[in-house]
Amino acid sequence: MKISDTLSGILLGIFAVIIFVMALSFPPTPGQEFGSGLFPRLIAIGLFICAVCLVVQSQRRGDNQRWLAWPGLNVVTFLRFCMIPAALIFYFLTAEFLGFFISSGIILMITFLVFGVRPLRGLILTIISVLVIHFSFYNILEVPLPWGLLESFAW
Repeated sequence: MKISDTLSGILLGIFAVIIFVMALSFPPTPGQEFGSGLFPRLIAIGLFICAVCLVVQSQRRGDNQRWLAWPGLNVVTFLRFCMIPAALIFYFLTAEFLGFFISSGIILMITFLVFGVRPLRGLILTIISVLVIHFSFYNILEVPLPWGLLESFAW
């Protein structure tokens, strides 16, 4: 799939504005001169600058390409394209009940298979990835991840 730089810039600009507006509602941090929304707003400003650069560069080049082109679109390509949003929706719907390990394991394994990874290699990569991601978020960053069905095994 090919997306024109103009369309990419417009979408990125909209996303940046949404981030900036949402960051305005973040509460102030006690004892700090700046609040918790400062860094998201700075990132949003950077994204917006990139968006403007994309649109301006595309217009200077005289980009006359279609905003969206699907050369070689077939069922496999479409399935791979839809896989990522479907995985996110699946995780949002099942993470509390199944837990992080099971939900993300299912997502990774199916994603590996859809993208052509051999089953045994996919299984090994899935197990290693889920453990590393869980350790990184749960232990190092102290982000609470749902245990779901594995609540009795929580450490």
